[in-house]
Amino acid sequence: MSSNALLSPTLLARLERLRLQARETPSLRGGSRRTRQLGSSIEFAEYRPYMPGDDLRHLDWRAYARLQRLFLKRFMDERDALLYLCVDISQSMAFGGKLQLARQLAAALGYLALAGEDRVEALLFSKKVTGRTPRLSGKASAYRLFDSLQNVHARETGEKGSLSWLVQGGVPREPGIVVLLSDFLFADGYEDALRRLQAARHAVVVVQILSAEELNPTFAGDLHLIDSETGIGRDVSISPHVVQSYKRAVAEYTATLQDHCRRRGLHYVLLSANDSVEDAVFRRLLPTGVVSG
Repeated sequence: MSSNALLSPTLLARLERLRLQARETPSLRGGSRRTRQLGSSIEFAEYRPYMPGDDLRHLDWRAYARLQRLFLKRFMDERDALLYLCVDISQSMAFGGKLQLARQLAAALGYLALAGEDRVEALLFSKKVTGRTPRLSGKASAYRLFDSLQNVHARETGEKGSLSWLVQGGVPREPGIVVLLSDFLFADGYEDALRRLQAARHAVVVVQILSAEELNPTFAGDLHLIDSETGIGRDVSISPHVVQSYKRAVAEYTATLQDHCRRRGLHYVLLSANDSVEDAVFRRLLPTGVVSG
C-alpha cells in the first residue's frame, strides 16, 4: 500500500483491530450485514460481481462457465457491508481545519472497512455530488481511497453546501451505512434528506464538524466578516453580549440536529476540527457503536 499523508502507520495498525458495527436501526432492519463467521451458514444469500481485491476462493466457477463473468457466491453470514463516505467540500469546510478532519476521518473509516472485507464508496459534495470513487473492495484498494481524499480541496465557487442532491434522486440504491461528514450549515435544511436515506434502508451516521472558532469564538470589537461561501462581507461590532447570543444559537442548532437524529434512530457525533482523528475514532465514534473493537 502506498504511504499517505492522512493517517500514520501507527493509526493504520490500530484501525485494523476495529470493525464496522452500526447498531441495528429502523433503517437497517431486514437489511444485510455480514457477521465474522465466514462459511458457517449454508443458506445462500446472493451473487455479486467480482471486484479487484476480493477473495478468489469465493468465486463461482460454474457461473463463470455459463456467463463468462466473474461472480462471488455469498451466504447469509458472509454478506459484506457497504460503506458510503459522503464528504462535504463546500467552501465553509475550508475554515478552521474542518475539511482536513473530514478527510482524515473518511480515510480512517474507509480503511477499517476495507481491512474488514467490507466495500467502500466515497462521494464528494457541495450543492451536488462533484466526485466519487469507484466502489472499492479489499485492503489493497485503500491506496485509491487515500489518493482520492488527499487531493480534495474545498470548492471556491461560492456554492453553499446542501443535501439537496439526496432529495433529487441521489440516494444510493444498495442499502448500507451512510456517513455524512459536514458542518451541516445548510440553508435548506437536512430533515428531508435524512428521511429519504432511512426510507432506502440505510444506517445513517451524522458527523458534524465545526471549527474551534465556530464553537467558541474569541474575536471581539469592530470587524468586517465575510461569508466563506458567498463572499459577502458585513461590518459587525462584536460585544460580549453578541458572543454569548451566538454561542447559545450554535448550542441550540447542534442540539436540534442531535435530537432529530436521536428521535429517528440515527447516529450523531459532534466534533471540533481541533480534535485529532484518533480521538474522533476511538473516543467519539467507538462509544456510539458505529465501530467496534
